[in-house]
Amino acid sequence: MMVEEKEKINLKNLDKSGWKTWRFDEVATKVSETVDPSETDLDIYIGLEHLDAEDIHIRRRGVPSDVTGGKLKCYPGDVIFGKRRAYQRKAAVVDFKGICSAHAFVLRAIPEVIDPKLFPFFLHSDAFMHRAIDISVGGLSPTINWGQLKEQEFLLPPKDQQAQLAELLWAMDEVIEREREVLDKTQINLEVRSSDLIWNSNHNLEPLVSFAKGDLNKLVDGDWIESKDQSEQGIRLLQLADIGVREFINKSARFISEETFNRLRCFEVLPDDVIIARMPDPIGRACIVPEIGEKMITAVDCCIARVDQSHSLNKYLMYLLNTREFLHKANLLASGTTRQRIARKTMEQMKVPKPNLTFQEEIVEKLDAFSRSKQSADLKISSSKALQKSLINQIF
Repeated sequence: MMVEEKEKINLKNLDKSGWKTWRFDEVATKVSETVDPSETDLDIYIGLEHLDAEDIHIRRRGVPSDVTGGKLKCYPGDVIFGKRRAYQRKAAVVDFKGICSAHAFVLRAIPEVIDPKLFPFFLHSDAFMHRAIDISVGGLSPTINWGQLKEQEFLLPPKDQQAQLAELLWAMDEVIEREREVLDKTQINLEVRSSDLIWNSNHNLEPLVSFAKGDLNKLVDGDWIESKDQSEQGIRLLQLADIGVREFINKSARFISEETFNRLRCFEVLPDDVIIARMPDPIGRACIVPEIGEKMITAVDCCIARVDQSHSLNKYLMYLLNTREFLHKANLLASGTTRQRIARKTMEQMKVPKPNLTFQEEIVEKLDAFSRSKQSADLKISSSKALQKSLINQIF
């Protein structure tokens, strides 16, 4: 007897005429089993800070002793969805018994309506997330009320199509996870080689300030810019959020006027300057400022190293500042009661390896090769995630 093969679903021309609309409380149940963290024998706690935006996997975790107050119990197969600040798009599948933040919903798919393997992808669809954001209430920390969420209606594919759709999306997820493994390996290679090449016992140790350009003869503090001094456009105010480990993130959107720049006698940040974060995470991380087509200054919690090119390379300094050794030393030298930070003058006097210009060039050339491998892996992941998101939104 021949088994008839199922017809493959064409996502580019998906026929939704036979699909049905369901209320959300027909699609999933809200698990409301509460736990006191001080009395549980469970050993995993998941807060919203452990979830990543647009990621169905939980990659970090805490322990119940980290928190107090009533928490929610979760089981393998459940999905933790951040009901507070839903615009962060946090929804991840649980693969353990544990507890989670009360600022989340623990959602469990109703298998008669939606395949549990398809359910987490549905939660990451624009159709669901946009609706979740629309019904959130509150100012600084908008939150979703279950009474409203349960009444929302969504168009879902019939059960006989769901397994095939889930298989397709999980296959795409597997591709992304393999690419993440490659990225992790390239990241480790870059970290290890940076330490090996830079913190070589043959290199002379000199104060960090020795890299600075002669006419400055110091690292330069960012400017103290209060909220009243900021404007909607003008000169770009670079902030801590713009400084990644070896990368300029270009995330902030703060400005001051030319008049304020002159009145406060601000220090202009130039392309190719090395900008350093004096606060976590981590303290001391740095990147090279690119040409962004705007005049720039930076905030007081950052400082600027303008490298003297006659004896130093800004790229070498950037790699040095992001080594595990330097970041560890910077963290140890930080101080502060509420938020730890390192003083600019303290950083200036930190002894660091400073080989001659030829050695710096050789080290940079080798580390650039590892950086390019990491960037390539990053791009592959970004491309795959964009494709996965497109598939999810074609379905839902």
